[in-house]
Amino acid sequence: MCSSPLVGRERERRLLRAAATPGTVTLLAGAAGTGKTRLVRELHDPHGTAVLAGHCPPGAEPFPFAPLIEALRRVPVPGGLSPLCGALRALLPEHADRLPPAPEPAADPASGSHRLYRALTELLDALEPTVLVLEDVHWADPDTRDLLAYLTPRLPAHLGLVLTYRPEDLPRSFPVAALAARTPPGTGHRELTLGPLTPHDLLALAEHALPGGAPTLEDARRLHAWTGGLPLAAVETLYGLAASGDGSDPRPRIPDRPPVPPSLRDWLLDRLHALDGDARRLVRAACVLGGPATEPLIAHVAELTPARADRALSRACRSGLLTPTAPATLAPATPLLAQVCHASLPHGKRRRLHRVALAALALSAEPPHARLARHAREAGLLEEWTDHAERAADHALEQGEDSTAVVLLRDALTRPDLPSRRRRDLALKLGRAALTGISAEHAIARLREVLATPGLPAAERGELRMELGLLLLNQAAQNRSARGELVRAAAELAERPDLAARAMCALAVPRSTPDSVDTHRRWMDQALAAAHSSHDTTVAHTVAVNHATLLAQVGDPAAWKVELPAPGTPHDPPTPDTLARRREFARGSLNLADAAVMLGHYERADGHLDDAAAWSGADDAPYIHESVRALRLTLDWARGRWQGLAEEVDRHRESPRLAHLHSVTAELGLLRAALALAQGDPGLARTLLVRIRPGPGGAAEAPGGPVGGGGQEAPPDYTVPVRAFAAGLLARMATAQGEPARAWGHVEDLVSLIAAKGIWVWAADLLPGMEALVECGRGAVARDLCARLRAGLRDTDAPAAAACLLRLEAALAGHRGHHDRALLLYAEAEDAYRAMPRPYDAAQVREACARVHFARPRGEGAEPGVAALRAALKEYAGLGATWDAARVRRLMRSHGVTPAAAPARPHHDRRLSPREGEIADLAARGRTNREIAALLHLSPRTVETHVANALSKLGLRSRRDLTPPPD
Repeated sequence: MCSSPLVGRERERRLLRAAATPGTVTLLAGAAGTGKTRLVRELHDPHGTAVLAGHCPPGAEPFPFAPLIEALRRVPVPGGLSPLCGALRALLPEHADRLPPAPEPAADPASGSHRLYRALTELLDALEPTVLVLEDVHWADPDTRDLLAYLTPRLPAHLGLVLTYRPEDLPRSFPVAALAARTPPGTGHRELTLGPLTPHDLLALAEHALPGGAPTLEDARRLHAWTGGLPLAAVETLYGLAASGDGSDPRPRIPDRPPVPPSLRDWLLDRLHALDGDARRLVRAACVLGGPATEPLIAHVAELTPARADRALSRACRSGLLTPTAPATLAPATPLLAQVCHASLPHGKRRRLHRVALAALALSAEPPHARLARHAREAGLLEEWTDHAERAADHALEQGEDSTAVVLLRDALTRPDLPSRRRRDLALKLGRAALTGISAEHAIARLREVLATPGLPAAERGELRMELGLLLLNQAAQNRSARGELVRAAAELAERPDLAARAMCALAVPRSTPDSVDTHRRWMDQALAAAHSSHDTTVAHTVAVNHATLLAQVGDPAAWKVELPAPGTPHDPPTPDTLARRREFARGSLNLADAAVMLGHYERADGHLDDAAAWSGADDAPYIHESVRALRLTLDWARGRWQGLAEEVDRHRESPRLAHLHSVTAELGLLRAALALAQGDPGLARTLLVRIRPGPGGAAEAPGGPVGGGGQEAPPDYTVPVRAFAAGLLARMATAQGEPARAWGHVEDLVSLIAAKGIWVWAADLLPGMEALVECGRGAVARDLCARLRAGLRDTDAPAAAACLLRLEAALAGHRGHHDRALLLYAEAEDAYRAMPRPYDAAQVREACARVHFARPRGEGAEPGVAALRAALKEYAGLGATWDAARVRRLMRSHGVTPAAAPARPHHDRRLSPREGEIADLAARGRTNREIAALLHLSPRTVETHVANALSKLGLRSRRDLTPPPD
């Protein structure tokens, strides 16, 4: 641990340095691996005082005075010692030339020992001011113990004594704490105890050990859960990960169950083998049980009698390898220990212990089927494994714990000789459970494998295909592939209207497929009819949610009148029916919120998001939960609430929970790109955007990598609104670079798709590319497009698309020289944006108005044009849109107006958050991002974001322009 930074011990280091002074006895306690040795290394040369250190070696054979000899053998022996110190010649032969002659042998052993104690005390007293550190005194030999009992009441005034020890290994015959009570009057003493590190401490360690991995606090929490916060275990794990990684693994740098380095494994096994036989059997039994268990159960699995088990349990607990988890249960100290101990068991013994555990737990009044499945699997009882796994999954599904069911079913489906019928049933349950989750790639692969089974009846094949299609649609964002599966499933399920209705209503929701809106409506009509004929209320609820979603997605005002399934009250018992209604209500609320954000109904979106959040949770419905969080951030972007938004978006984007939830990561990537562009970093914006839309008509790359049939999965096929957002941003950048033809190229295929589908409410974000038609000299195409957009928005309720139409009409009017009409249309568009509100778009309209004013003949519009630019500049500056503000300043200068310089505000400006101010001050003092990150326990990426935000708010271009505040 010497190469790792000392984290989480600042208070202990301060107290130790203050206490470890001459004339003081300090006791430093801590379990094995808590970093006592690392901490005492901070004592070297404090205040010019020499530090001598010695270790008590472990071992059965006592080694008299071992730590004293180690500490003193390199110390120059002072002159002037009394003849008594000649007794030390045998202990310190390397100093024989500086020691007096050896005295006559003592009359008896007791006298000889007393003579040595006096001689060692005199030698220590003759040294310069010194701190003597004796480590691991729980292993101290009897002579060293007796010496300490003699020395502490006679501690020399210029000698400090520091003793480190493990309380769990301290012999009852050696009460170290009593030594401090024996010090003479005026001698100080202090007792310090080291506990585990916190997740924040482990984050600092991870940033040091994994400098290229940008670990997050969530990574640190996983490491803490794995190691219990034990410093030695955490450091060894981190350096093991650093040594094994090649930088190409897209998974979290710190997984839930990291690989165990051999050094850490052997250290843990040494601690286990240090126990006596009965205590060791109890720890192994607890590790086989794998979770909290009662003392009688642990004793039963260990095959110990109650009397032997009772005595051994106290020793196992005292060692720190077993720990209480409740008043009546115990468990291994950490999952790390449990894995190492379990893996070290011989195969035959491990199977036998699992069989004993299986038999004992099966007798419970309410058998824990999830644990029984694990024991059966490890015991090699395959049928019992499958039975218990399915029962546990069924129970989890009844309780709404779909994520738990997914884990159980995925594990059960790994059985190599699973009968085909059983495999089909388990795969179906896995598909249903995975629909609410955030990682469906395994479920998709299993469903495809089962679908390849020859001879499946049409109805069974259709049910499997429907679940596959739904997963491809929702979790994998593969709309075209999903459509093909769902269309085939609907045909195969002709005799099962309840299931066919689910496939049909999924096809009714508009996606990026080429189906027209009329086709989607026909699918919905068929779904409503099938649901009615099925007489299944659950299916009726599903269809009702998708009906509302369809109407909202096409801007039909009737969407908000569709009645969603009533969720009941929070006090209703969690029956399968109430859970299903709550889930459908949450899903419907999320879908309506998503459509409301796209349409520009932000207050309505707030209400639906509140409903979705109230009836879903991070664990029981993680897909809905994560989508709600992303939509709230989207609303913050639209409303101009950009303070700290980039950091918040980055934090969510980096979450390993979202690694395979492509639709949510795409939305977060778009938000980050939009912020980067507005805040003056088009390079970062372009990098993020090409992951979603590489080029005109191109396919996006899969953020999580290929998964699926044959080991490859098609890149995500994002919804049209998501792709339109990306295309619009790319078009803005192309226009800014003077390339209007390329800007139109970014949106052309999406405009064609929207026209083919007839869903013009999706066109709002394509405006920059459509406006570019005017600059390309393709006014006729732009006018035709404007007419089709106007017709397509008739009878819809879509404020964002309506404002887009006004801006496009205004751009056409301005290009044709109809300046008054253009200004009138822009004024209507600005009012529409402020009503939503969308202040960034409103500022862009102000800027467009200025350009119309400047286009008037004979300079008639110069004064109102400048006023409009000043208003736009003020709004851009308030938002932090430095890219736009710079463009407006250039335009003002081109018209002979000198814009006010961007204000260089001091670090204590009220618009800097406290954290931004703190980081800006450190950056101004010359600290690097990594140094700031280590100091404040943040990730370097977070520091980078804070510095960028601070520079933007302060109107500075470089961190070199930062100036530290006066001291």
